[in-house]
Amino acid sequence: MKTEKPIAVTIATLFALMLLSFPAFAGEATHFTFTKTGPLIMRPEGMRPPGPFFTCLVDMRAVDTFPYDFALYFSTDHGRRGGIWLYVCNGIPTQAGNWKSYHEAAAEGGFDYLEHRPAKNPIFVDTTQGSQTETPCVNLVGDTFYMTYHNSGAGHSQSTLLATSTDAVNFTRINGEADSIILDYDPATAAGNGHTGYLRWKENPFPALSAKYMGYALHGGGDDFYGSLWVSDDAERWERARVFASIEGHAIDENRIVRRRALDPNSIMPLGNGEYVAIGSAGERSSGGRKRTLELYEVFLADDGQALTRRARKILGVGPPGSYDTEEVDSPSCVVIDGTWHMIYVGVKDNAGVNTVMGAVGTFDPNAPKSPELKPEERTRDLLGK
Repeated sequence: MKTEKPIAVTIATLFALMLLSFPAFAGEATHFTFTKTGPLIMRPEGMRPPGPFFTCLVDMRAVDTFPYDFALYFSTDHGRRGGIWLYVCNGIPTQAGNWKSYHEAAAEGGFDYLEHRPAKNPIFVDTTQGSQTETPCVNLVGDTFYMTYHNSGAGHSQSTLLATSTDAVNFTRINGEADSIILDYDPATAAGNGHTGYLRWKENPFPALSAKYMGYALHGGGDDFYGSLWVSDDAERWERARVFASIEGHAIDENRIVRRRALDPNSIMPLGNGEYVAIGSAGERSSGGRKRTLELYEVFLADDGQALTRRARKILGVGPPGSYDTEEVDSPSCVVIDGTWHMIYVGVKDNAGVNTVMGAVGTFDPNAPKSPELKPEERTRDLLGK
C-alpha cells in the first residue's frame, strides 16, 4: 500500500517551469503551450530496435493498491514477437530520474505484494491470436484495468484485442483461448485494408456522442490509411461510429494530415459553445520506415468528437539535427499535476531507427485566441459513413 506523499519540486522542475515562457514552437498564441524536458527512457535492454513505441501514461495516485504514482505502458515498434513494457514512477513523470523499469522495481521489492507476477519486461505478450503485440492503452474501469492492444494476423489484419488486470501488472485475455478481438474490420461497410489497431480511448467527454466510452483508432494501414471513432458502454463491446478520410491539408495549414488515431483522449478540453480542443500529431502520408516528419498540434473538435471545427495549430515541433526527436514528435499522453500539464511522447531520429520516450511540461489556456473557423463544408469533409 502506498502512503500519501507530496510530489517534490526540484530545481530541475522549477527551471523547466521557468522555461514555459519560451514555447518550443514560436508561432501564434495557442491553448496548449509546452516546453521539452528531454529524454526520459532510452531503448530498454532486450527490446528490438527502434525502441519504445506508443506510450500510455496512467495516473495511479488514487489507486491505493498500486505502490507508484504513475505507470507507463509502451510497446515494441513492429517487433517480431512484440510485447508490452511497464515502467513506474514516483514524483514528477517528466523527470528522467524518477522512472524505473518493472524489472528494477520488482528487484527492489516494489511488487513483492503480488503472489504471481511477470519475471521481467515485457509484462504481456499475446501469442494466442496473431503476434507482434503492440500499442497499449490502459484505463481503470471500476476496479479492473482494461488494456487494449493490437496483434498482427488477428482478425482481418491487425485487430484490437482486450486484456484485463486487477493489479495493473498481470494481464489476461478477456476470453482466454477464445476470440478476444473487440475492434475488427467490416469489408462490406468500411474503407481501409483491415487494420483496426492503435486504439486510444477513455470515458466519453463529448455530450453529443451517446456512449460511456470513446476512442480513436487507425483504420487501414500503409500509405492508404484512414482513422476511426469507436464507442462502447462497457469497454468490451465496441461499435464503429465513424471512419475518417486522411486528407492532406484538411484543417491544417500545411501539406500534412491530422492523424485521428494519434489524438490523446486525456487531453480533450472544453472551450465552450460546443467546441473542444485536443492534442494529436500531423504529418505527411507515409508508412513503415519511410522518411517523414510528425509534429504535435492542437486539434479543434465539435461536441460529437467527429467534425473538425477550426484550423489545427502546431504546439510542439521536432528538435534540431542530432536531437532524439529530430524526425518525429508523436504518441502524446498527458496528465495534469497541480495545474501543470505533463506530456510523455515518443521522439524519433536516424531515419526511424531510434525511438526514445521523452517529456514536456506545459500549460492550458482556455481563453487563448482561437484559430480561424472552418467553413461548414470543410468541417465534414473527412467524415465517411460508419
